[in-house]
Amino acid sequence: MRKYLFLPSLALVVGAWISSASTPPIKAPKPAGTSAAALPAAAGPATMAALTQQFAEAMQQQDVAKATACFAKNARMLANVSPVLSGRDSLSTYWLKRSFSTSTNLKFTPLQTGGDATMGYATGYYTLDIKPTADNPKGASAHGSFMTLGHKEGTTWQLTYVHIAEEPYKANK
Repeated sequence: MRKYLFLPSLALVVGAWISSASTPPIKAPKPAGTSAAALPAAAGPATMAALTQQFAEAMQQQDVAKATACFAKNARMLANVSPVLSGRDSLSTYWLKRSFSTSTNLKFTPLQTGGDATMGYATGYYTLDIKPTADNPKGASAHGSFMTLGHKEGTTWQLTYVHIAEEPYKANK
């Protein structure tokens, strides 16, 4: 149960932080018959700020396809309560889908962002609510910290690394 909570926490935190970016997301058309996970990197945003905004909106909307499209094909995620995940498909299947099914109400506080013309980062803290389960019939709350890294591939920015440090969750009373 604990390792499933960490992943949702990270997803929500990164999404919330990204929503504070000032640049609106770039909307790329989706080819007919193609899933977002299969979209090439060229279909993504043209700036790190746009990538952050796009990912945050997808996370807040709990849209797996839109969130998955923000990841580089070889993206990696490291969390203190789960194994390392490698690849866009693994992050989509293991992290995003599980996160969206077990958590809600993500709020995060960005602490620092930066980068240069080809690399960027974001760090901060997050909080979220864990949906009620048989083990926690009243749900729970969780918090922790996050760091994301992105890089520019050609003219498109992609998330390449996500790190989440989750604190033990607190059951609601």
